[in-house]
Amino acid sequence: MSSILVSKTAPNAFPTLQEAILSVDDSHTDTVTIHVDSGIYEEKVFIRKENIEIIGRDPETTIFRFGDGARKLREDGGNEYGTFNTAVILLAGKDITMKNITIENTAGPGAAAGQALALFCGADRASFFNCRFIGYQDTIFAGEASGQRAKKLMLPDYFLNSKVSTDYPLLRNYFKDCYISGDVDFIFGPNAVYFDHCTIFSRKRLSEACSYITAASTPLGQEFGLVFSHCSLEGDDEKETVYLGRPWRDYAKTAFLHCTMGPHIHPEGWHNWGKAKAEANLNYVEYANCGPGAVSSKRAPFSKQLTNPELEEYFSPENVLGGDDGWIPKP
Repeated sequence: MSSILVSKTAPNAFPTLQEAILSVDDSHTDTVTIHVDSGIYEEKVFIRKENIEIIGRDPETTIFRFGDGARKLREDGGNEYGTFNTAVILLAGKDITMKNITIENTAGPGAAAGQALALFCGADRASFFNCRFIGYQDTIFAGEASGQRAKKLMLPDYFLNSKVSTDYPLLRNYFKDCYISGDVDFIFGPNAVYFDHCTIFSRKRLSEACSYITAASTPLGQEFGLVFSHCSLEGDDEKETVYLGRPWRDYAKTAFLHCTMGPHIHPEGWHNWGKAKAEANLNYVEYANCGPGAVSSKRAPFSKQLTNPELEEYFSPENVLGGDDGWIPKP
């Protein structure tokens, strides 16, 4: 295992994470650990690697920050950036771990900036421990960075020319003890994602009448979508105005289990985004939640309150994320 240092002050260190990433050969097989010293790093980072571990000092002092929003005009003479060109950090590849880091998009609320990603997670077996993701609209996108979507992205040559694969049959991501903030659809995408003991903070919105935590786009036939286990749903938004989710695509799957839900959660819990077909096909479930926002008497009829104790095993990280290779994320 080799080790690299990123620091603004230490001698013989890389001054940016991007430079450190580019020093790692695509063909390496052992895990490369990149230690990031305390500091505010104003940079966009594109990572297409395998077997990379990025460790900050702590999320309060190791911060990656940038301010691209979807309404920003493209420098190449095109139109606006669009959602997926705004990420502060974009990941592709496999077996990437991040610890003790904050990723913040500073573009501001969606009413002015449009969608603004902190993280674009297009990697399989990507894990995040004790990290913070801060934004407003579309803070975390968990979805592929390949195919037709990649063709629309403004990607640097070193990313495009990498030999590391971006195509996997299933992209799996794990978030443990993380803090995620936003207002509209701020956790979204098609990946199988497990949020374990995370804080999900709904920021006070400035425009829309209601807010939405998730917007899953789970593909037809995929067993799991977004799973939240033992998470704390908090916020400074108004009482009973935040929905747990709405379906970006018709087969959206989202589950909340053993979560504590604050009073900002809307009594209906779930929104259909005006899609009758989605109501028939989506899978929105809750199990053993608590708190004022977890009261189920007025929940949307297309959602389900589950009670079978075998769900504990079914919705375990090992089952949700195991896939064909039995992946178990480890800190």
